[in-house]
Amino acid sequence: MKNLDDLLMTRDDIEHSLRVTAARKTQRRVERRLAESLAVATHLANGSALVMWLGDGHEANNFEALVTWVGSTLKQLKLNADRYAIPLLLAELERTLWAWEDQTWQ
Repeated sequence: MKNLDDLLMTRDDIEHSLRVTAARKTQRRVERRLAESLAVATHLANGSALVMWLGDGHEANNFEALVTWVGSTLKQLKLNADRYAIPLLLAELERTLWAWEDQTWQ
C-alpha cells in the first residue's frame, strides 16, 4: 500500500505541471492560428474528405485535421510555431495535397 506522502505532489511538482499544461495550450492555440492561415490560403473546403489524409482519423472535419497536420508537421520539420513557419507549412501542405490528389486519380 502506498504511503500518503508518496501520493502528494510537492508545490514544485504542481507548478511544473501547470507550466507544462499552459505551454501546451499556448502551442495548440498557435497551431490552430497557423492552420487558420493555411485554410484561408488554400481555400480549404468544408467537410471531412481530408480527415484520413491530414489527420489521425478522429477529427470531425477538414479544419481539425489540418490543425493535427500542422502540429505534427511542425515537429517533423523542427519548425517553431510562429508566422515564419507559414511559407514552409504552405509548401509542405501543397506537396501533401498534390500527393493525395495523384493517388486519388490513379
